Amino acid sequence: ATWAGVTLNKAFIQFGGLTAGRAASFFDFWTGNTYGSWFEPAHSDTNVNLLGYTFSFGNGISATVSLEDRSSGNAGRMYIGGVPGAPVPQGTYPYAGVKTTDVVANVNVTQAWGSAQLMGALHDDYAAVNGKLGFAIGGGVTVNLPALGASDTLSIQAAYSKGAVSYVAPDWSGAYSYDFWVNGNTIEQTTAWSIGAGFTHSWTKTLSSSLEASYAKFDASNLANDYAQIDLQARLQILQVAIA
Repeated sequence: ATWAGVTLNKAFIQFGGLTAGRAASFFDFWTGNTYGSWFEPAHSDTNVNLLGYTFSFGNGISATVSLEDRSSGNAGRMYIGGVPGAPVPQGTYPYAGVKTTDVVANVNVTQAWGSAQLMGALHDDYAAVNGKLGFAIGGGVTVNLPALGASDTLSIQAAYSKGAVSYVAPDWSGAYSYDFWVNGNTIEQTTAWSIGAGFTHSWTKTLSSSLEASYAKFDASNLANDYAQIDLQARLQILQVAIA
């Protein structure tokens, strides 16, 4: 949300296992190592208005169910072009309003060796003619590598969607990536998938470097808008430490 040039990134409350407000989507897991880069490898990294509940089973294992407003978010969950709000190639806006929230769920394990997550989402592709249920599934793992460095990590993640492109990658570098298009009285959904990985090495307490890469594929069936995208990013990061 934005007011007078001020952007609200996150604002939520937590009570027990309840999370309510504007927060990171519970579908998100690995959201990149090169934070703040102009281009990022394919992954879901979205703050949305949500209401979720996390069940803790002990030993670092948890499960979450979340209702998430698909019309909100910094990346947009109603994807209709290279950027949220852009027209599809036919020049028509396919969505006919918001009738339901997205339903997102995950199972997460976080322990001394690292963390892993399986996640899924249901997404309503609602058009003026009718609606069709879209979905996304994904999984990822982050492994700590203390033998290489105290805070070194290696992350790998993959995702697949049908009619829900932003769960695979919210930034398609300006290409026409859209959830669906209307063909007469029929909704034709697109599919997309991605796989990405990132490695971070800490040279000192304040100096680290990251390398990450991904491959993403968008398929619009018989339209001439199928394409693949490869991203490679490297970054050297210096953390500023205040000394009293």
